[in-house]
Amino acid sequence: MTLLECRGNGPFEEAGYIEASATHEGSVPVVVDVGPARLTLLRANDGSMHTVYGYPHPVGQVSERDLIELAEVLALSPRPLRVALSPEGCGALLAQCLRHRVPVVDERLIGIADLDGDPLDTFQPKARAMVRRALRHGVSAQVGPVTPDFGVFYRRAMRVVRAGPLYHFGDPYFAVLARAGAFQVTARDAHGVSAAAIFLARGADASYHLSASRAEPRPEAGSVNLVVLEGLRECARRGAVICMLGGGTTAAPDDTLLRFKASMATRTLRRPTFQRGAV
Repeated sequence: MTLLECRGNGPFEEAGYIEASATHEGSVPVVVDVGPARLTLLRANDGSMHTVYGYPHPVGQVSERDLIELAEVLALSPRPLRVALSPEGCGALLAQCLRHRVPVVDERLIGIADLDGDPLDTFQPKARAMVRRALRHGVSAQVGPVTPDFGVFYRRAMRVVRAGPLYHFGDPYFAVLARAGAFQVTARDAHGVSAAAIFLARGADASYHLSASRAEPRPEAGSVNLVVLEGLRECARRGAVICMLGGGTTAAPDDTLLRFKASMATRTLRRPTFQRGAV
């Protein structure tokens, strides 16, 4: 029997991140385990369960049989369920096991940056040009801890784009992420902070988690490209080998946000979302 070494606790398996997510949603973490295979879900007040926001995966030294049995336990649960996993590694393997057991309600392309060498070298030509343009116009980007004012900056941007309640993360959420080792990349121009992003990195996995840009005056073109570049470089310095850049706001292959992220990714993978019942 071949054993699969699922990556150890990544950003979305880290206790601090799970705590922050549960507190933000008013839910309770629940560990579903089948033998050595473990997956953390969040149980809402109505009893429904779902994976954390992001790219979680099962952990443990598991066999294919263990993942099949974990998928069967999830599929047979009487509670409403929504599962969206990492499109890489054991997340992708568990997703294969869930197909034909739990309905797929959505499937989106996810941009992934493989951190081998300088990330700028793998950016598409337009993305590299945007970085150079931002630098020519005096934009700088610094890596540092998550700052107390990131939440205000981020929520202001979410109001501008009319994002749903899930994305209006409170200050306690960001405070927990800061204690859990998340880092922030901040771009500045002549008018001050123009863009900022939070990255999560733990072990081999990293994620471009949340970002926001100033509404007025408009940031210099390429500011966010520069933020992503410096974030990827820092993820690599911290030992990550891949960084999830994420997908678009829709499932359309020409989604504007997806195209932006894909221009800085080394590849894209499809990620299904499985759902049974109302979650």
